[in-house]
Amino acid sequence: MKLLLCSLLLGTALRAFCGPAAVGSVSVRTPATENRNVTVYYRVPKDYNPARQENYRVLVIFGGRNCSGKGEAGGGLGWGDWADEQGVFLVSPGFKNDDYWDPKKWSGRALLHALDAIKKRYRICTEKLLYYGYSAGSQAANLFPAWRADLTRAWVSHACGVFHNPSARMKAVPGLVTCGDADVSRYVISRRFVEENRRYGVNIIWKSFPNVPHDVPPDSLKLARAFLTYYHRLYFSDLSGNKFGRIEKQEVRFVGDDVENLYYPANSPLAKNIMEEDQVLFPSEAIAAAWGKKAK
Repeated sequence: MKLLLCSLLLGTALRAFCGPAAVGSVSVRTPATENRNVTVYYRVPKDYNPARQENYRVLVIFGGRNCSGKGEAGGGLGWGDWADEQGVFLVSPGFKNDDYWDPKKWSGRALLHALDAIKKRYRICTEKLLYYGYSAGSQAANLFPAWRADLTRAWVSHACGVFHNPSARMKAVPGLVTCGDADVSRYVISRRFVEENRRYGVNIIWKSFPNVPHDVPPDSLKLARAFLTYYHRLYFSDLSGNKFGRIEKQEVRFVGDDVENLYYPANSPLAKNIMEEDQVLFPSEAIAAAWGKKAK
């Protein structure tokens, strides 16, 4: 009887922990002119369990310029389904103007304060963050990782107009850059950034989308999710709270041809024939398959 009662109590407790996704917010004060009080929204993934041994990963999403963050944290663009599947918190700040994409000025500290506030409520990992951003948000999505590389696991920028200065210190922070080729100025800026990083031995995965203007094509989201899923799962040890996986030089398993949109095993003779400026290097086939087509 006692065993049965304990089992029933345990079952009730677990049901209390596991439930539907929920959206909340925290407020942060800053010294910025137009951002005295910033609201930062967050989404708790479905079936969140505070009794779980590991913490939960955080994906910081920066939407378009001056967005409130509510829609992004609410799971827009399909990120809600992905977050539930992966067990990831979505966090999105409502920064406005004041050069918010530059974290050194004020927004970086504001985000960290918001994460600390959320951490008081939920078991989240704030030491190895994922970032995703599009348009003006894509600027923050790469500038924030460069500001605090030690707190970043991986980042994605789509249709970006401002990047951090390429540096060898970013070798251990995987990045993905995507852009539509009809978004001409940002396409040129993005492509140049990827090429400049190669001089420092930093592999930024690059993907352009033909005839796509300044918007977010579904295939760019598919690739972003495959990329972030890979690094989230590969370094699940980040979530233990006392052990962080260190990214050394990763093995290149597949090579893509940016011109042909085809990818090959890295040891394939055809892969070796791809011109260096057209090569895209992948650590996994899951990312390569989301990027392009497998050569026959």
